[in-house]
Amino acid sequence: MNQQRLELVREEWREFFDTMTRDHEGAEVTIEVMNQNFGDLLEVEKLPLAYLEYDPKDDQFSVGAGGRDGRYPVVLRHAIDHPQRILADTLQQGTVRAFDVFDAEGGQTIVTLHLTSASSA
Repeated sequence: MNQQRLELVREEWREFFDTMTRDHEGAEVTIEVMNQNFGDLLEVEKLPLAYLEYDPKDDQFSVGAGGRDGRYPVVLRHAIDHPQRILADTLQQGTVRAFDVFDAEGGQTIVTLHLTSASSA
């Protein structure tokens, strides 16, 4: 598997994540947070993706997980204020699988979409 890391262009974040949500809503998502003060935390592991979004007005990137059925009735939201950079790992044919979001305080959040061949088509 030949992986490449791409830095996403800030002006395209909103549209890019709207498209990712539309194409992969319901796919399993894992959210890992790495922080110098608190250490590494696994916040969400393989819950259904509700949304990925970037709000340019508030300068905030957020991920929603759950909220799809009785097993996961509530949407858990993870927000990153003032993201500085977003890197994307790519797989075959440009399918994005993981995002590294770097915040203004030096923290890093890794959002991983566990795509099946059906959800990455």
